Amino acid sequence: MANVKFEPISASLGAYVRGVSENDILEDGCPAQILSALNQFGVLVFPQIHLSDATFVALTSQLGDMEALRNTADGSAPSGLGIYRIALDKEDKTQRDYVDGNDYWHMDGTSYKVPGKATLLKCQNPPSSGGDTGFASLFAAYDALAPEKKSQLADLRVLHCLESVGRKMYKNPTADDLQRWNSIFPPTEHPLIWKQRNGRTSMLVGATAYDIVGMSHDEGYAFLQELTDWCTKDQFTYRHHWQQGDVVIFNNPGLLHRSYPYNEASGRLLHRTTVKGYEEII
Repeated sequence: MANVKFEPISASLGAYVRGVSENDILEDGCPAQILSALNQFGVLVFPQIHLSDATFVALTSQLGDMEALRNTADGSAPSGLGIYRIALDKEDKTQRDYVDGNDYWHMDGTSYKVPGKATLLKCQNPPSSGGDTGFASLFAAYDALAPEKKSQLADLRVLHCLESVGRKMYKNPTADDLQRWNSIFPPTEHPLIWKQRNGRTSMLVGATAYDIVGMSHDEGYAFLQELTDWCTKDQFTYRHHWQQGDVVIFNNPGLLHRSYPYNEASGRLLHRTTVKGYEEII
């Protein structure tokens, strides 16, 4: 049996995973230990574990139901296994927008009532410069709010959409851009505060959050940016510097995440899989 050890990174977020290898990560209850630790620590880092794509996919399926690729399928060999290649070598404009949009703090799956449970990232080729990935604990950020601030947020509702991200990348989007974004991810309304079944609370903020219901756009957008800035303060975050073979798993409903800027010449290539969610945003 694998002697799995979880070494906390900080008081609010993350743990390094020791004592496990590709040979035993699928055996002897190891996936169950990983899932339990994921709920506790939010981000799990497996330094230079060097999983094959087959083991990477198998681990994903052991953690829950693996999400099929939708708009991110690119016809590559990894894509045929259900793996999304995160790289800047995309010829399709929508595919390139997906990758570029990752440079802004966001939660995956805010276009759905049930976002994904977990995302797994595997470093195929580390960037020569830039390209770190940041994580921010929404649970810790909410817990640290003053009681009066929590009361102010309690009944607010937010509209999320891909246009919100697109307008960060394009100063003057075309009508075709707006149509393309809204056909993929039209405005979707959620509560700002997500009280989850495990008793923890996160906030649905980040790059996809565009408007607060009942406020003017400028007022609501500024308020949402203020909250995102709060959630991404240093005490709530972990920044991962990629090395070849690293695997990182994160608990999507409790986090914002982002990539830090890099260019195509850096050679950055990550593989990504997603575990389906099971908790509706209500």
